Amino acid sequence: MKNLDLGFVVLIKSFYAEPDLSASHLKIECTPQLIAEHTPQSLTKLINEIASDFAYQLVPSGVSCHIAVDVKGFQVPADFESRLVAKAKRQFKFNSISNAQADLNETAVIYGAGQSYTFGSAGGLQFCVYDKVSESLKTDKYQFWCDQWSKVPAANFDGDFSQQNISEFQHGDTVHRIEARFHHSVINQFCWGTVGTDGKNISIKTYADLAPHLTALWQYSLNNFRLQYSTSYIDPVWQYLIEDIQFFCPSPVLEYCRKPKPPCENSNRNVAFWLGNQIRLYARKRFKTSFVVSRILSAGLDAELANYFGCKLYGESEFLHEVLTEFVDKKLRHHILNGVAA
Repeated sequence: MKNLDLGFVVLIKSFYAEPDLSASHLKIECTPQLIAEHTPQSLTKLINEIASDFAYQLVPSGVSCHIAVDVKGFQVPADFESRLVAKAKRQFKFNSISNAQADLNETAVIYGAGQSYTFGSAGGLQFCVYDKVSESLKTDKYQFWCDQWSKVPAANFDGDFSQQNISEFQHGDTVHRIEARFHHSVINQFCWGTVGTDGKNISIKTYADLAPHLTALWQYSLNNFRLQYSTSYIDPVWQYLIEDIQFFCPSPVLEYCRKPKPPCENSNRNVAFWLGNQIRLYARKRFKTSFVVSRILSAGLDAELANYFGCKLYGESEFLHEVLTEFVDKKLRHHILNGVAA
């Protein structure tokens, strides 16, 4: 569902799920106009209100974000690609492309003879530098961004902003956007690898949770895609963007680190899918409850099953058998009576 007047795009995948199990996730995208009108807290509240129209149970599971800085008068150097230190190994060049779709993994793409640069994968951390004026004209958002840029007062070379009635941006100025796009999986990796001031891993599940960490994520992205002046020095423009740009507020003084998902991380969702599919297939064959339980317990997933049903594995193995038997019997009868296993 899309309503750009409200500023929301709601994406939902509908498929069958048992009433007592969590179903598909709901994804809500917000336009820049909507974000500009709200604080992180008020926007998070509004997102929850929209989500409640589509789901009975709201459990925030993660957030992705685009962090960007618009720079007036910045000219992308001709050797920008060669001086940018990045993890993207493969490089492709396309000039004057009007439309292209590709599955990119660790790539660097240059569009329109250097008008737009994209590094990295959309499924991870992606870094872009492009002409925002040209892009906003194509997407019919030029007036909105002009209004945003015009809010910045002009300054003289001494940094004096005394002439508050004069805007730094004037029509005809060149504006480039430097943008980092974080997939929600990357945000989760920071949660698994970063310890907060309370000694526990940080939790970022909503926009309000994310806001205090935006400055640190921005600094990470510019270090991950770093423009070098030479082999020994970082480019002065890049150093300014890293050290002087803040989003909302300075980030907490933490040692931010990305880590993959821990092996012991709760996998109840995967267990639920596996268990549901197993029982449904056995129901089609009309197997008895005792046989199905024995086959499930022989799969070597006792620890995951015990965690899923909320019982201890050691010392309560009989209890796990009882709980599983009751669960399987109920599901088998449900599938058979309702024709799900036909």
